[in-house]
Amino acid sequence: MSKSMRLRLLLVLLGVFLCGCATIIHGTTQKIHVSSEPSGADVQEDSIKLGQTPVSVTLKRKSDHVLIISKKGYQTEQRVIMHVIHGAVAGNIIVGGLIGWGVDAVSGGQYRLVPEMVHVVLKPLEPGSEEAGSPLLKMTTKQKLEELKKLKDEGLITETEYEAIRKIILKTAVE
Repeated sequence: MSKSMRLRLLLVLLGVFLCGCATIIHGTTQKIHVSSEPSGADVQEDSIKLGQTPVSVTLKRKSDHVLIISKKGYQTEQRVIMHVIHGAVAGNIIVGGLIGWGVDAVSGGQYRLVPEMVHVVLKPLEPGSEEAGSPLLKMTTKQKLEELKKLKDEGLITETEYEAIRKIILKTAVE
């Protein structure tokens, strides 16, 4: 085998081994640290609970994410985590060629998520605000009695439970 042929083979092998550099080096996921004041707030994405603050969540690099941070008695906050092209992509194209860039593009390895840290100061709900109030507080006595009767009619509570709760509703009626 000639010297130029060996050099070409070496370059091809090197390109194959280096393809997907960012995927190999950075991976396809990234940890984002989420904290809040006060701590202990729920962190979720797409109705999936990821933990309570302070927490590090692992997110896929190849898409944007919306984190929802909530705690009882406080206004719910949302934070957008965006995926942006990582600076290593240019080097990967030079070293790994289009194959390396293609692997990283498909896997998400060519991206990084920003911001890498999220800190939220939760605002307390105003007393009596719509978010703070229970649905029962918004119901009239008549509506409460109708709901209670439905529960009894559907067999979800006994006659004794119905009468006891009915007395409490009538006793605490403010109307």
